[in-house]
Amino acid sequence: MSEAAAFTAAEVAFVLREPVKTIKKALDEGPIQAKLVKKPGGAVRAIDWADVLYLFALRTLRNELTPKARTEFYHALKRVPVERTHEVRFGRLSIAIDDLKAEVQNRARELAKLAEKVEFRRDGEAILKGTDVEVYRVAALLAGGMTPEEIRHDYPSLSPDAVVTAKAYAEAHPKTGRPYPAKTVKRAIKGAGLEALDEVLDEEK
Repeated sequence: MSEAAAFTAAEVAFVLREPVKTIKKALDEGPIQAKLVKKPGGAVRAIDWADVLYLFALRTLRNELTPKARTEFYHALKRVPVERTHEVRFGRLSIAIDDLKAEVQNRARELAKLAEKVEFRRDGEAILKGTDVEVYRVAALLAGGMTPEEIRHDYPSLSPDAVVTAKAYAEAHPKTGRPYPAKTVKRAIKGAGLEALDEVLDEEK
């Protein structure tokens, strides 16, 4: 994992299995100093690899470190070459970080694998690789209450893994701008009692 990598709050939340609001609160409280990076839709706060490692370590060590020690640990962690360091020393304490690094790296690889399952149309819209189905459309349908089976019925080109990928990718990379509807056209038609029109649409496919 590159030390230069920048992680948004949503990406950190995915890696650490934490709610985004928990991560944002941690960034607000310090001692982490986030930087602004450009993303579609505007600039967002982001942190580097050492910061992510610190947040993960803190979940394990929070009850063992005083607030002062946490700050000292953070600054010590930021001073060392994390990729080549096995332990971090500060004051009279020393913390082994090999196991912590391995776990965070494994989770960060999951984030990278998500990106490999998504591609972009010319208009910049994210779609599930091998289909023409928008990632955020599927995520919106799930959030709206549709089951994966119902979504796959309406979008036969989707595999079970593709639906899971859409949900995870949308959580790690929240969409900006106008959201997608929470129902497919077919479900909306049935909900409005227009089954006859639905049959026509099916015949035209």
